[in-house]
Parts: sequence; structure tokens; C-alpha cells
Amino acid sequence: MRKTVLIILLASSLVASWIWPRFGWEISPSPQAPVVNAPDPREDPEPSEAPPSLTIALEAIMDAMQAAPGFEGASLGLCVLSDHTDPVYAYRAEESMTPASTLKAVTSATALEMLGPDFRFETKLAATKPFVPNDEGTFTGDLIIVGGGDPTFAKPTLSLWAAQLKKKGLRKLSGRVLADARHFPDALIPNAWDWGDVSNYYGAAPSGLNLDYNRFEVAWKPAETVGEPAVLHAMQPPLPWLERDLRCMTGPAESQSWTSIYGGPYANTLTFRGSIPLGSTSINAQGAIPDPAYHAAHALQEQLTLLDIAVTDEPSTSRRLTSMPEAKEVLFAHRSEPLPKIIRYLHRTSDNMVTECLFLSLTKQDPLQRSGQEIVTMHWAKRGVPLHGLRMEDGSGLARADYIRPLDMAQVLWAARRGPHGDTYFDTLNRYHNGRVRWKGGAMSRVRAYTGYSDNGYTFALMINNYLIDASTLADWRTRLVNAILEAPHPRTNSNEDRRRH
Repeated sequence: MRKTVLIILLASSLVASWIWPRFGWEISPSPQAPVVNAPDPREDPEPSEAPPSLTIALEAIMDAMQAAPGFEGASLGLCVLSDHTDPVYAYRAEESMTPASTLKAVTSATALEMLGPDFRFETKLAATKPFVPNDEGTFTGDLIIVGGGDPTFAKPTLSLWAAQLKKKGLRKLSGRVLADARHFPDALIPNAWDWGDVSNYYGAAPSGLNLDYNRFEVAWKPAETVGEPAVLHAMQPPLPWLERDLRCMTGPAESQSWTSIYGGPYANTLTFRGSIPLGSTSINAQGAIPDPAYHAAHALQEQLTLLDIAVTDEPSTSRRLTSMPEAKEVLFAHRSEPLPKIIRYLHRTSDNMVTECLFLSLTKQDPLQRSGQEIVTMHWAKRGVPLHGLRMEDGSGLARADYIRPLDMAQVLWAARRGPHGDTYFDTLNRYHNGRVRWKGGAMSRVRAYTGYSDNGYTFALMINNYLIDASTLADWRTRLVNAILEAPHPRTNSNEDRRRH
């Protein structure tokens, strides 16, 4: 038996020594004799000390930030993605936090994908019967402004319509100017908005019929004595149908000015509070128009009057009437700018009202009339992004009851960039850090958040809740984090970066 084995081994060795040279097979080097390739002189020599990885750099900053004064009770969250949705770095990224206005980035990305870049809002002017003025120029019937939820609809269009009506021979309207705002629900503001926000300019409510961003401006002057009522010397537009309860006072010369407005949706009276420093030339403030549709009806009637077109009856709205007449003949139609331009505006200005009109439009387009949160969640689930920690009481982030995880925020932005309109969406975001970063920021009391893209291939979401430091110090921490991301190699050259969750 042993001889047989030895004969087989010897035969195998002889056959191998005969076959390998003839067929060009190479014998692999033994483990004891590894092949060492000589360095290519064309390649740069490796540095003596490699720079710290992105993970190490970000972890050091986040740990130092959490331990720094003013952050003892703060919630910090950071998620950084590269060429896939698995984070290259995550710090408490799976904890839901208050996003403030970075939530607008989720709403705008969803609207762009679901409504499409060619989507436009439309507002119409119609009549309740065929528009044929008689020989004296009188039209007996109502004119109706039919809102389509356009957040950018403005008074110049009403002026143009009034001029076109005059060209059609109108000299007298024996009827009313009506505003139909039923495109969106009558409940103007989300329930979770703070009462102190809703009558100030940033709390302007979305309506089925909006005009001039549903805002007005006032100018205050101090009295001659501290403690006396300040003087409201200008208001634009005047809003003559609105009562004013003026409670702004004159403060000391070196004091800080402040104003606030209270009223709420459909209010007939607005209360103005504040302090105007003695010696001030003029202090301007903005507020929210409580009934945008009623304002639009008044504004069109005012434009008709300016052109010597008489109107016999008072203006009204679909909400104020027990029965709204039918709009039978469309006279004119105004279409908004395409959706990407509107999104670019809301990213630049962080306009809550504009964002809410997009959020409501998602529901308007949905045949099952599901909530905005349901629509957003289902859309991104189909795109491979499950939103586990999302709570959307609105689309703009003005509600403190809004929550989202940094991980979910970053993954939505990551998917949007690679979606059907990724380049369009990317171009709507603001540039920062010498143009190397595009992001949407968010801010409210003790909340700062940022989400966007770096030019070296990373997507990020940073959220800071309940901090107790000044804005400048906070900005320094943010800059350190962004610089660490910008100094990292592009993901495609850094594919072996270790991925950790802190």
C-alpha cells in the first residue's frame, strides 16, 4: 500500500513537470517567499503621517461640542452620507429632533418630485354670467377671483385685470367683487403653530387665495416722552376693514425696540404691542393679514375704483357667504412661475406661507385626501427612505412639535439629489462657505439645524436643540464641522473609510 502511494506521487510530479512548461502555467510563489513589487517612480510617495479620517475628525468635534459649556443639556445630532445611504459618520442620528426650517427641504423635495418641475399655480377672474356690459358700460353680476393656492400671486395682476376690464367696456359693476378661496381648507394655520407667531409676518397663513405673501408693513415713531403711546404713522397696505388696537409704547432712548402683533386667522382686530426707543426716526415691522381672500377682494375693488369703475356692493368671500355663486365665465387667468423658481424663493427666504402652500398642494393632488405627513412618508418609502422618526405638524418647520431624525433628513436629501430632478433641486439651495456647500438652514429659539451637500460629495444633516450659547459661538462650532467635511477626500477616493455609529 505504501509503495502504491509513493508510485502515484512520483508519477504526478513527473506529469506536472512536463505539463506546466508546455502550457505556460505559472507556479504561485509559496507563502514563505512573497513577491514584492518595486515602487512606481511616477507615483507620489506616501506622506509620513496620514491625515485623520473624516470619522475621527467629526467624532472629536462632536464629543468636544457636547462637553463644552452651553451644551450640557443640549441634544446634538449629525449624519453624514457619501455614495450610499449607510452613514460614513453618525452622532445620535437615529434620535428625533426639532428641525426648524430645515423641514422645508423635505417638503420642497417631495413637492418637486410629486408635482413636477412644470407645475404652476393658477388664479382666475371669472363672472357669474356672460360678461357683456350694456351701452352705459354696466355689468350686472358678480366678479369672482378664483384662487388656486398660488403663494406668489400679487397686486400687479389685479391692476392688469382692472385695466383689461375697462378695455372691455366696463364702467360700472352692479354687483360684488368676490373671492373664492376654497382651493384650500378654511383652517388657515396648522394647529401646532404658537399663538405668538400667527399674526407676525413669519406666521402669515396659507390660503386658497393669497395676495402679496399675505403680509403688511407698519412704521412706528416714538412719542416725545417715555411711557407715552408710540405713533403708528404708516401702514401698507392700509387694510381699512381691519380694526387696530395700538399698545406700542415709547421706551428709553438706549433701549432695544421690539414689536409683536396678535390677532389670529379671520380676526377683525389686530393688537400691536411693543416698545419704540425715544428719539428713533422710524421703526418698521411686518404682520400677517388675517383674511387674505377678503384682502384680495378689497384690493381688486380698489383697483377698479382707481380707474373710475363704480362698484355698487361690498366685497365678500366664499367663507363669509352662506351661498357662493357659480363662476360661469372665466375672463382672465394668471399662472405662477414654475415650481423650481418658487422653491428657490422659499429656500432663499425661508417663507413659511409659501412652503405651506406646497404642503397643502400635496394633499390637494392626492385622490385619497391623506394628510401631508402620510403623503411625504409614503413617497420616500417608495424611494427607499423609510422615515421612522417623522412628525410633520406642518411643512415649514414653524411648529415646535415637528420632529425628524438627522438620519432621515440626510437620506431624503441624498435621494433627492439622485432623483429625477436632482440637479434642479440642488440648484435651488443657497450657497455657503465660498460656494463649496449648499444647504437649507433652520433657526428658532434654542434650535439650529442645517442640511445639504458639500462640493466634495457628502450629504449631511446637523441638528442642535436646547443649547445655551450665543449665535456667534454656535456658528464657530458649525464651521468646524463643515470644514472637517470639506477637508475629507471625495467618497470615491475614500471608499475604505470606516463607518461608525456613535
